[in-house]
Amino acid sequence: MKNTEDKIASAKEQYVEKRQAEIDKWNTELEDLEAKITAAGADAKAKLEHEEHISALRQKRDEAKAKLAEIQAAGDDTWEGLKDGVEGIWTSIKDGFDKVASKFKS
Repeated sequence: MKNTEDKIASAKEQYVEKRQAEIDKWNTELEDLEAKITAAGADAKAKLEHEEHISALRQKRDEAKAKLAEIQAAGDDTWEGLKDGVEGIWTSIKDGFDKVASKFKS
């Protein structure tokens, strides 16, 4: 029984580490996007639009961080049930990053 519990805990830890690494990557990408927006010399309207997208991405990132914290706090027997909600948020954030980043590909 203990071995099964250890495997569940290990899977949870691996999942959390993987998702935390993605959050760290998104933080870096947000900084890069902001720098590209500034460097692009966009007009005020375009800059405002991009800043709104980045703000929305930050909000989604914060939601993902909160969900990840829930998973970390959840018991080994309940964390799997929280994973579905996190997966939806992750897909949404990834799509948002791809959409905004594609506007600044050189």
